[in-house]
Amino acid sequence: MITEYIEEIIEESYLLGLSENEIKANLDRFVETCSKVIRENVHDRKQMQELAEKLARARALSLIEDQEDGDDVEAELEALESSKSSRELFAEKVARNKRLILRAIGDCDSKLVGLIEKERFPGKVDEPLPTGIPITGQGKRNKAKDLFLKACYVATLLFVLLLVYLVLLQNL
Repeated sequence: MITEYIEEIIEESYLLGLSENEIKANLDRFVETCSKVIRENVHDRKQMQELAEKLARARALSLIEDQEDGDDVEAELEALESSKSSRELFAEKVARNKRLILRAIGDCDSKLVGLIEKERFPGKVDEPLPTGIPITGQGKRNKAKDLFLKACYVATLLFVLLLVYLVLLQNL
């Protein structure tokens, strides 16, 4: 759940760098990629029907969320206008819908999500990187450096988790 939320935030931050037309084009490419991967990899009619039902449910859930958001618009309109532009709201909505679509596809077949991600990000390497050759002779210095880097890594990880917790706390 948290990884999906983080991926949604990453997707949203990417979309914020685009104009509304570019966001729409990005969403169209995403939908085309999903349909292409599904057409190429799902040959079972029953699985295709199940996938169509899950996607329809995800779409209905998205529409219900949009409707609920629309009911509270008058009360929150002034607050939203001051904090977020229409492009930011649109980017947030598109990122949320992409995650809903991927979650629905993943519920049907988790392998499809991996194939969609590979299609969307072709330069991403899933193969393990070759291991490095250890260099001896600087043992104490390397150990101290490694310990320092590990401490910085843990501190950074705790800071990110604190930020995620605070964001989730604000949404409640």
